[in-house]
Amino acid sequence: MVRWLGGLLAVCLLVSGVQAGGVEARVRAPGIAVLDTRATEVDVWPLLSVLTEDVARWTLSDVLARLPQRRPPAVPTSNFGEFGGVAWLVWDVEVEPDAAGDWLLDVGYASLDHADLHVLREGQPTVVVRNGDHLRLSERPLPTRTHVMPLALSAGRYTMVLRVETSGSMLVPVQMTSPQRRQFHEERTQMLQGLASGVMLSLLIYSLAQWYSLRDRMFAYYAVGVGGVGMFQFAFQGMGLQHVWGEALWLSELLPPVCILLGVLGAFLFIDRALDIRGLSPWLSRAMRIGALLCAVTLVLLLTGVITYRDGQRVAKVLGQFPTVLALPIAWRRWRQGDRAAGYILVGWGIYTAGVVVLALLVSGRIPATPVTLHVFQIASLVEMVMWQVVMGIRVDSLRRAAERDHLDSERLRQLADTDALTGVLNRRGLQTAAAPVLLRARPGALVGLYLLDLDGFKPVNDRLGHHAGDSVLIEIAARLRAQVRLADLVARIGGDEFVVVVVDLRDEDAARRIGDKLLQAMCAPIPVQGSHCSVGATIGYALSPMDGVDLGVLLELADRAMYAGKQAGKLQIRRAVAPA
Repeated sequence: MVRWLGGLLAVCLLVSGVQAGGVEARVRAPGIAVLDTRATEVDVWPLLSVLTEDVARWTLSDVLARLPQRRPPAVPTSNFGEFGGVAWLVWDVEVEPDAAGDWLLDVGYASLDHADLHVLREGQPTVVVRNGDHLRLSERPLPTRTHVMPLALSAGRYTMVLRVETSGSMLVPVQMTSPQRRQFHEERTQMLQGLASGVMLSLLIYSLAQWYSLRDRMFAYYAVGVGGVGMFQFAFQGMGLQHVWGEALWLSELLPPVCILLGVLGAFLFIDRALDIRGLSPWLSRAMRIGALLCAVTLVLLLTGVITYRDGQRVAKVLGQFPTVLALPIAWRRWRQGDRAAGYILVGWGIYTAGVVVLALLVSGRIPATPVTLHVFQIASLVEMVMWQVVMGIRVDSLRRAAERDHLDSERLRQLADTDALTGVLNRRGLQTAAAPVLLRARPGALVGLYLLDLDGFKPVNDRLGHHAGDSVLIEIAARLRAQVRLADLVARIGGDEFVVVVVDLRDEDAARRIGDKLLQAMCAPIPVQGSHCSVGATIGYALSPMDGVDLGVLLELADRAMYAGKQAGKLQIRRAVAPA
């Protein structure tokens, strides 16, 4: 079920990246978008030209003076990568009368420090809209997860100048759309992002609950990994800023590298334990723990301000590859040996590695920043977390099976300790354990009878025919005794040729006597031994609980006295114990 849910959500997230339903703007060369209806949506990138400066010095006037020098961007679509300067994006828009009204400019990447829009008409600035992560949510033009700027456009031609500056990767997927069209797309995106966050939160809570109940550190490591990756996605997609920490700007800056480092730290430790790498390669296990330690040290340096956001991002990008690279041979070997968990880890790694590669190429400016590439890492990490969840399910199942095996082994050992090895009935220790609760339930109308049987004529059989014959006789006697009583009753061998039978729920003393006679008759029938028959009998003494006592030792002593009296009186008989006055 979890795998189907994760797969379905991943497909939905991918589909959500493809914005559908709008009408593309007509383009009037060179680079002029025409807004002719309210349903028009403009992908700005193909229309714009760019001016860049390595150090922030220019004002709008400087840019306008340099407009003849602007050129189409020589970078992948909407992606300047780790450019540390300032990019000025310029494009023209012509608004026809039917399209006049409220419009929105959406810079669809949440992690930009500055995204300031200058709107010019006939060469004169008319509107300046400032946005970016340097502003609290309450200070922004609109409280949205991405940088959305409202525009009131009447019919005519406008020049748009967007100034972008950031300390991280500069991704600038820019779109002009109407408020109604954006609301339609944003509602779908919010729903799917909420579902993705909910899945991650559910996995986190489940892993913490399993860790608490099973005390297996693997689940704690998984919780660190899924918590880090889930929170990174929550911040990367702008959901955290919009819904949780809108006024805490420092969180928006720190959380992405901190969370991805936590995710990598959890991955090192989780994979080391889930694959039991130490059992196959101690040095590789040590390398995995060293990788986790490097993540922890980087986290401390980042949180204390020793290294910058960009440095933390680079370290996370490098260390993120190592859990897979280091453990891949072990996972492959275990999968070849039939380990199902290793197979799921390999599948998760394959998908996650593809996502990491896309993310690394994206933030370094090597591939276009499209709706698909902006969501690939989220989809891959979600699928990997689900695969890890399956691995934990396999681990829980193996722990359960191991516990069942341990229980069966301990039960077998207990049975061996409580059972007579020759006859298979209880021994003295087993009788003491089993009889105690039975005697506690004894009451008038539900008496418990304890019968002590000592075989008559057994020693001559043993001496004449040998110990093997004697053993056969004892086995047969035990089988006959068990055949005379119910499953709830007890049969035990407590000496060489001494047996004890405990019978429950006897209505009265007459019923107890009848059981004793029945046992005596069963002993007297001939026993086939080594091709012939031999006869042995028994003398039986018995006591009743609760009138003769409720302690096993006392009842055995009374039954032994009665049996001894029967021996003195000629054997092959049954005697009732007489409790001392």
